[in-house]
Amino acid sequence: MKKLIYACLALLLWVPVSLSAQQRVDVGIVTTKRISNDHLRNNNESAVVSADVKMNGNVVIAAGTPVILDIQYEKRRGMGRPAIITATAVSTTTVDGQVVALNNGVKRDEGKNRRGAAIGCGATFGVILFPVGLLFLCIKGGDAAIPSGAQWAAIGYL
Repeated sequence: MKKLIYACLALLLWVPVSLSAQQRVDVGIVTTKRISNDHLRNNNESAVVSADVKMNGNVVIAAGTPVILDIQYEKRRGMGRPAIITATAVSTTTVDGQVVALNNGVKRDEGKNRRGAAIGCGATFGVILFPVGLLFLCIKGGDAAIPSGAQWAAIGYL
């Protein structure tokens, strides 16, 4: 029994153990182009890392490194409700080529809300000009877009 215990201890001491925990880094992101529903059709790089990310004095992620975004566009229907666009930072790469997954990097924008105008005009002109006035309820809300130069942060683990 002692030989088995000694053999297990020798095996544990012989095998290299790496218990290094991943370190959290904050990654600043900035858009280089306006992101709108047109961006969904042509998936160009439209965001980069805004500043160098350093660990222990060394640059790990260089400024200007492209960031992969997941863009969701929701066009709401009718009665002046606005569109919503959401850009989520998915990943970027380090200086040595490793992919870094990014968390909590969400930028959201909402178009102009025209619901009051649609309901007000629809109700008012619907009474005065009955069949034609109800068409004012079809007023659409504004389109959403994230402007060029918009900044936000994401969290990555190295």
